This record gives sequence, structure tokens and C-alpha cells, in this order.
Amino acid sequence: MSNSKISVIIPVYNVEKYLSECLDSIVNQTLKDIEIICINDGSTDNSLQILKEYASKDTRIKIIDKENEGQGYARKVGLDVANGEYILFCDSDDYYFSNDVFEKLYVEIKKKKSELMIFRFSFGNKISNSLDNYKVINKDNKSKFFFHLYFAPWFKIYKKSFLDRYTEWCFPKYLKFQDMPFHIQSCIRAESISYFDKVCYSYREDNPTNITNSKIGKKHVENICEIILLVYDILKRENKIFEYEKEFVYLAIDRIKLYFDSAMYYNNDLILKVKTTFEYLKEVIENVIKEYDKQPLLSNKNDFPYLTKDYILFYKLFVKLDLEVIFEYIDVEKTIIKKLQNSNNISIEEHNRRIQEQDLIIKRLQNSWSYRIGRLFTYPLSIPLEFFKFISDYNLLKKSDLFDIEYYLANNEDVKKAKMNPIKHYLKFGWKEGRNPSEKFDGNEYLDQRPDVRVSGICPLVHYIKFGIKDEGEDG
Repeated sequence: MSNSKISVIIPVYNVEKYLSECLDSIVNQTLKDIEIICINDGSTDNSLQILKEYASKDTRIKIIDKENEGQGYARKVGLDVANGEYILFCDSDDYYFSNDVFEKLYVEIKKKKSELMIFRFSFGNKISNSLDNYKVINKDNKSKFFFHLYFAPWFKIYKKSFLDRYTEWCFPKYLKFQDMPFHIQSCIRAESISYFDKVCYSYREDNPTNITNSKIGKKHVENICEIILLVYDILKRENKIFEYEKEFVYLAIDRIKLYFDSAMYYNNDLILKVKTTFEYLKEVIENVIKEYDKQPLLSNKNDFPYLTKDYILFYKLFVKLDLEVIFEYIDVEKTIIKKLQNSNNISIEEHNRRIQEQDLIIKRLQNSWSYRIGRLFTYPLSIPLEFFKFISDYNLLKKSDLFDIEYYLANNEDVKKAKMNPIKHYLKFGWKEGRNPSEKFDGNEYLDQRPDVRVSGICPLVHYIKFGIKDEGEDG
């Protein structure tokens, strides 16, 4: 069979309400030499029946019926059988802007001899102008296009011979956010990327199954962590991690922070998932943070938005799970609120605008899991988080020369006989029983001097290391 000019690949899953409009926008294209590959990804509604009705009238439609494995993998299944000279991906709840789109795209990409061409699109009735800065992809803007724009494949057309040049493309099964790995892979591999300044595609915003319209839950956070790890492995395999390390680190922290703060469901596994993800990426993240500390990369609206203080603190929040780091993170937002509250010599309109902005920040802060973690850290009933706080205190004392393990064991024979860890014993029981950690620090005397600490129930040595030393410095 001779190759078609364009193969359009359409993953289909439970879209009976929108599918006909999508298919009509394709079968009625003025470019007739096309192949329409529809992958029914385990739909449980009437989507498959609609596909069969269209296929009975149009021989260009090919149906692949398979179990549900996710939109990303459905695209791979379609790509494996496509024979077109060029490839388009279409979401089955969207549609093409006009009937001559395919013809225009084919002529334009042939003329430009590109391996990948991007084109404009609309959100419902609103034309997106987000691609206006990428009419030419060059060294100055490519990193922002690769890592900080839309990751969807539906506003791009690909040369099939370019895709065939590689044996492996990342289309993960079951995961949300599966557009990201393929987008980054194709962008860094393409030798030529061009731009077509015509609106060709209409993205449907009113579909309740879209991620942007669904409630963010635990699964979203878990999935974005998995996707970020896939992107990291791609960059390493392509030997591009050092070229794009700043962009990747921003992408990783930004996306995880976004979905973690927006999550509607929480448990300890969620914290551990983010923590282990950041620990896996620790080397590259720490490398970027070191460079940031040397010379902060202050962003403006035209630059790539590299790390800011709240992003660094969000990362440290999970790596350290330390109470002080969490509240320092929260204080970033509180600082913004304080600035907004400074309303001297401003108009009533500006005052009202600041009040509204302040209310939005407070609402966002109180709804964020970062804030909730900070709050939960202060409640003893939060056992998992109290455990993390205990580990943090344990490491604090272990590093301090104010806890003498030999001294503690020599003066507490029962602890030695029980073969208990002396630091753990002191944190749990010892200080409450009046036992001292070393000759250098008298916990009983400290509690007598600081009745506020005694009432708070905080281990005196922990309090002294975190706060007491600072107080002494200020007194001096």
C-alpha cells in the first residue's frame, strides 16, 4: 500500500459526546490522501460504535480496539502502524479549525523541510497567542519552548522519517501527564523545528475528563513524580542533562509543587513519594542550587523562570522534612502579604486590589499541603509527621558536640544494659527524667531558666541548638 500524505492518530476513550465533531473535522478535510487511525482505548460508552459507523462509510478510517492503557500508549500503538509521510496527533474530544488545515500544513512543512512544525491553536473561541515568541526556534528561546510551554503533541506535525530514525519513543502506560516525555524527546532530537502562523486546532476546555477540569488527587502527584523521573532518564540517555539542567530542575520542582499544593487527598505515602523523587534527583538539583547561590538568576517575563527562593525551600522541605524549613517556606508567602498590607499613600482602587490579592494568597496558602504539613508538624496526633520531626531532632543531636554518647551511657547504666540508642533514649525519656546529655549542657538548669520551654514540652537540648544559641548571640 502506498503511503498517505498524512496519518492522523486519535486515541479514543469514553468521548461519545464529542467524537462525531472530531471525526467530521477530519473526514471532511480538503486533503483526501490521509490515513485516520483511531485507537479505542477500552471505552465503556458508545465511542467504539460511533467509530464503526464512520469506518463503514470511509475506508480511510482504521480502528484498533484494545484494553485501556492510557492515552500516551494509545498514541504509540497508532504510530507503530501509521504509514503517512507526516504524522498528526488529535485528541478525540477536540477538532480541527477548518477543512483546509491538513492541506495547508502539508504544503507548509514540505516547503520548510522541517522535521517538526508547530502551529497555532484555540481554546474554544479564544485564540492562543502563547506561541507568538516561537516563530523562530533558536538558541535563545529553545530551552523555554522545550521545557516551559505546552507539552501536548496536537499542535505539532511530525515528519514520519524523523520519528522512524529512532527505535525508542517514550509513551508511558497508564500515567497522566504522558505528553511531557515525548514532547521533550522530539524537541531535543529534531534537527529542524519551524512555525506555521495559522490557527489549525481547537482544544476543548469544557470536557470534564480533562486534567485541567478534574480534581487534583494523590494519583496526580504520584504520576507527575514518575513522569519527571522519565524525563530525567531521557535527558541522561540523550547526553543533554548538563545542557538543560537549570530548565529541568525548574520543571521538576515546579510541576511537583503545583500538583502537591493542589492535591485534594493526602497521606504519608504522598510525602514519601515526593521525598524519594527529590532524593533521586538530588545531585542535579543541588548542583543547580549551588549555581543559584553564587549568582541568583533573577527572571523577567522574557527569560526562563529559573529557581526562586520558594522553589528551593519546597525542595528542601521534602529532603529535610524539617519544621524550620517548612515554616520558612510559608514565610515567603507571608512576606508578600505584609508588603500588600503596606497601604500608605495609595488610592482606594489600589488598596482594594491589594486586599483582593492578599485574600487570594492567604487562601492559596491555607489550601496548600505545604502549609498543612507545617500545621500538622505542630500536632502530636500526627504520628507520621511527628516521626519525621523525631528523625530531624535525632540528626541534630547526633551532629552536635553537646551530646556525648560515652558520657550518657557511663552515667545511665540502665540505658547501657538495655542496649538502647542513647540519643533516642534521651529524646524520648531522658530529658523528661532529668538526665543530662553531656558535661557541657545542663538540661535541668536550662528548663529552670526557660519556663516557656518546659511548658512547651520541647527537648531542652533541641531547643537550645535551634534557638537558644541564637538568643545568646543577640544578647552578646
